[in-house]
Parts: sequence; C-alpha cells; structure tokens
Amino acid sequence: MMVEAKECQDNVVYVGKKFYMRYVAALLMKFNYFKCSKVIVKARGKAISKAIHATKVFIDTFNNDVRYGNINLGSMNIDIEGRRFRLSTIEIELLRF
Repeated sequence: MMVEAKECQDNVVYVGKKFYMRYVAALLMKFNYFKCSKVIVKARGKAISKAIHATKVFIDTFNNDVRYGNINLGSMNIDIEGRRFRLSTIEIELLRF
C-alpha cells in the first residue's frame, strides 16, 4: 500500500501548552509529509520560549535543509473582564532550501 503525500495547505503551527516535542512532530509533518517549503511557527505569552525551543530542536536534530527566515516580534492588547493587558507575540518563519 502506497501513501500519497498531501499538498501543503496550512503552513502555520500554533504553539500552546503541550510538550514541546508535539510541536517538533508537527513541524516534521509539515515539512516531510505535506512537503511545505515554508512553515510559520506562532506563539504568544508564556509559549514564546517553547516555540523557540521547538524550532531550535527541529533544525538542529532533524532537518539540515531547513533554515530560519524572518522572525517577527510584537505585542497585542487584550481585554479580560474589563482589564487591559499587553501580550507579547512571536512569528518564526522556517524555510526549506
């Protein structure tokens, strides 16, 4: 039985509360199974360090042909129960050579 590779449609990985290796596995799927040439890793707040760690482990351990592209840092204002908070965000672009 032969498995066909899917076409890359959604090239974004959102990092949250899960263990960082889940996001490394998601990156492996995006690049190897879906054959994406560009994947964007997005995180905000406490998950920023996990996003950085997952991309670093992915590039150093699994793929030598993937490099960093643009890295965008920013912040957004959110309102929770009438209080305004500023939340940091990051977008890490990974490119296949």
